[in-house]
Amino acid sequence: MEFRLLGPVEVLGHGRLIPLGGRKRRTLLATLLVEHGRVVSTAKLVDAVWGAAPPGTARGVLQTYVSALRRTLIGPDGASAIVTQSSGYLLQVNPQTVDRDVFERLVGLGRAALAHGRSGEGIRRLRAADDIWRGVALDDVDHHALSAEVLRLEELRLTAVEERVATELALGHVEQTCAELTGLVGSHPYRERLRGHLMTALAMMGRRSDALAVYREARALLIGEMGIEPGPELRNIHELLLREDEAPPPGPYPGQRQRITSTAATNQPDGTRAAPIRPAQLPPQPVDFTGRRAVVESLVQTITAPVGRGTRPVEVIVGRGGVGKSALAVRVGHEVCDHYPDGQLYADLRGLSDTPLEPLDVLGGFLRALDVAAEAVPETLAERVQLYRTRTAGRRLLVLLDDAGSESQLRPLLPAAPGCAVLVTCRTALGGLDGIRLTELDVLETAEAAELLDRIVGSGRTRQEPDATRAIVEHCGGLPLAIRVAGARLVGRRNWPLEVLASRLADERRRLDELAAGDQEVRASFALSYQTLDPSAQAALRLLAVLGAPDFASWTVSAALSLSETAGEQLLDRLVDAWLVDVVPTGSREQPRYRLHELVRLFARERAEIEDPDDLLRQGIGAIAAAGLHLIGAASHPAPSGEFLAWHLPADGSPFDTAVQTALSHPALWLARERATLDAVVTACAAYRLDDLAREVAGALTGSTSSGPDGRHPSTHTGAAKRRPSPGLGAVCAAEKLQIRCTCRGAELQRS
Repeated sequence: MEFRLLGPVEVLGHGRLIPLGGRKRRTLLATLLVEHGRVVSTAKLVDAVWGAAPPGTARGVLQTYVSALRRTLIGPDGASAIVTQSSGYLLQVNPQTVDRDVFERLVGLGRAALAHGRSGEGIRRLRAADDIWRGVALDDVDHHALSAEVLRLEELRLTAVEERVATELALGHVEQTCAELTGLVGSHPYRERLRGHLMTALAMMGRRSDALAVYREARALLIGEMGIEPGPELRNIHELLLREDEAPPPGPYPGQRQRITSTAATNQPDGTRAAPIRPAQLPPQPVDFTGRRAVVESLVQTITAPVGRGTRPVEVIVGRGGVGKSALAVRVGHEVCDHYPDGQLYADLRGLSDTPLEPLDVLGGFLRALDVAAEAVPETLAERVQLYRTRTAGRRLLVLLDDAGSESQLRPLLPAAPGCAVLVTCRTALGGLDGIRLTELDVLETAEAAELLDRIVGSGRTRQEPDATRAIVEHCGGLPLAIRVAGARLVGRRNWPLEVLASRLADERRRLDELAAGDQEVRASFALSYQTLDPSAQAALRLLAVLGAPDFASWTVSAALSLSETAGEQLLDRLVDAWLVDVVPTGSREQPRYRLHELVRLFARERAEIEDPDDLLRQGIGAIAAAGLHLIGAASHPAPSGEFLAWHLPADGSPFDTAVQTALSHPALWLARERATLDAVVTACAAYRLDDLAREVAGALTGSTSSGPDGRHPSTHTGAAKRRPSPGLGAVCAAEKLQIRCTCRGAELQRS
């Protein structure tokens, strides 16, 4: 359901308006929605619906209204959103379904973006917030009890509009903004700030006389209606316009824009220019930052260490989406900012998004922050780079570049001065850059993950339910973003036991749905990395997720996509570089093994269900099974002392030479390492109705030679007892000494 308050009060279900009844019933719902998540007393509801003179039957009628609304607001689980409490009623809804809450969140995000120099993002967020409105808030309900909320929302809306149009004017978006301001001033004639913006826009277009006319109209209105003069901000703009030596030329007039928007802030009363502003653009520190002590200390030590004749290295924090790179970078930035007295520059580059920031735009913002007048910012990238390096020379600045997408996006933003430090976060290693120092960030340890959840939801709740806390952390796989989202959901549902969320997360099919809150979503974070992959890498990731092996070697990918060993390894390298596949530390020189983070596996399995037909998945699983049979044969065939198995290498040799050589040289070790993968192959074959292959792989595993106590083939033990051939599947079945029964029930296979 969707709940609308920014206009007539409405509820939508499946895209259709739900009938709510008369005005009093809508007023009741509006009051509960304004206070959703909090208990509203019966007395307050009676006052909202009937005002100061309620009828004697008010409480009984109110119960009737609540019952009707409760039947209307039935969720998909069959429970109503309205809960009866001892002192009143509680409405439980997701804030993302209430247009007022979405509006307030977008305004907050837009203001934060503007404060950190992300003008384009800030404008988009604030415009999206304004677009939600459909008229006057709470338009068709009784306002006497809700008037304060109506006034608050309208003031927040207009203030956000004023902040947005001021930014658009500063960026030179004049004509469209001027047209919008004309309408806003007509609707809100007493808003002096809107009039000031309109005067600025008209002056920037060369219409100084029209701008002065707007002031005269405002002054006449304020004196005539209220008996007061315009405020100092409006008077200041008027005086600046009067001080122009000559009429501005027609069209956009950047010089006038600079004087109108900046002169008052940058000039002293005696006409001299003020000292340059020290940029301080770092985002606020995350208050619940947890763990990473060794990493923080290492980065702080490197960034603050004295630098010789060379340039300080570029510190790059790399890791998967949601692992906490940005939080770590901001924490380190605040730790070292005192060592860089000339200020801090910050930019969210949005490197993997659909709209990454261009270096040209980032440098424009940096130069203005470094006290370059707007009209003096060069037009071309090369000129901006030169001026940027000139402005940073001899200064001690910290530059934090968040979410870099490529070397080409990053190179122009690196200052050449050795006194400047650069801290970068990204999801790829950026190996094409010189002089970088990589810090790879992995998921949190279990204790740190539990501590993070504790800080978010409160130690009282986690202490009361330690088992549920542990389960939530495990289902989140130690990923900070997932833990933060889980914590945010619990904070918004104080009446939830932690066990409720733990049980929901236990269901793999809905886990990613549960790990979404507001604009934070684990699925979306993985999607950014996934969309950068080429089609073959995406296909490999989906097949590996469907296979579901706890770890695997490169031959599985080569087999699934009919690739050579080299091509399969290169494809896995691309997945590792994107932090969608992890390398398993084995401590040996054998071929590397890989694994999927559990949440990545669930994401990739979802993509497989969406993108891959069953026949294609069946074909890939079958190819892996056939390759597994081939390699089991290689591991089992060369048994000494005349031992033999039923599995034989094909006459034309193996398409997996390296894997075969590994199996030949250490059969028992190879079988031990691949056992879990091959068990997963059996299960996947059963799930995709490849019953014959499931039986064959299961039989081959049962009939293959097992390892001895020292990990070697049993026939190689000194003083071994009388050796007997290890029977293959065919021999075993013929002798009826082993029965293999495959029962396919969904994705399960039982072997007995």
